[in-house]
Amino acid sequence: MLAYLPDTHAPAWATVLTEEEAHNQGKALVLGWHEGRLSLWPPMGRETPVAVDFLQGALGYRISQGRVKHERLVKAMGRLPNNSLIVDATAGLGRDSALLAAAGFEVLMLEANPVLQQLLSDGLLRLQGQLPLRLITGRAEDILPQLTPQVVYLDPMFPERRKSAAVKKELAWLQYIAPIPSHGEEANLLKIARRAATHKVVVKRPANAPFLGAETPNSQLPGKAVRFDVYLPIS
Repeated sequence: MLAYLPDTHAPAWATVLTEEEAHNQGKALVLGWHEGRLSLWPPMGRETPVAVDFLQGALGYRISQGRVKHERLVKAMGRLPNNSLIVDATAGLGRDSALLAAAGFEVLMLEANPVLQQLLSDGLLRLQGQLPLRLITGRAEDILPQLTPQVVYLDPMFPERRKSAAVKKELAWLQYIAPIPSHGEEANLLKIARRAATHKVVVKRPANAPFLGAETPNSQLPGKAVRFDVYLPIS
């Protein structure tokens, strides 16, 4: 088991033997095995651990045959050539990637955070090739210039504006291990994505959030909770 040290300015990992040991040492989160899956959770807490499982639970229901085509994310992709490649440049827990793969697209996930990399890798091992999903570990800014996907999909971490008690536990844990990008970092990633994509860049945003990098999209697919902003490629 690996325990995350509670220092967001200089995060590090240290091995502990038990969950109780991690709790006694003041570790905020642990990464270990729970019910046969690599998972993340607060030591000695009652919260359900977070793991990547592409075919089970709510995600499994959403990607079931006949449902995935109704997903707004899939609709935001529009009409694409057969065998189109979509790069999810901010993969996170890979749920949006799984929806796109279930819709018939080839999906390449990019993830820079080492904890999320391990969770995604474990999920892919258990998936056993049942969806056209692949993972490349590293910074999207470094990898995208080497690719020519039809679409680049971006869902960068966004700060939660509600009171902390109302923040979904899972989101809070992810924001703890993966820092929210700065405005400059967002603008740079969008520019790189628009240069890599041959057809479009699709950005997922909270419904009332500002445009990514302050760049006005070419079109939008609005929604009550989230919207999808669509950008055309640039040279």
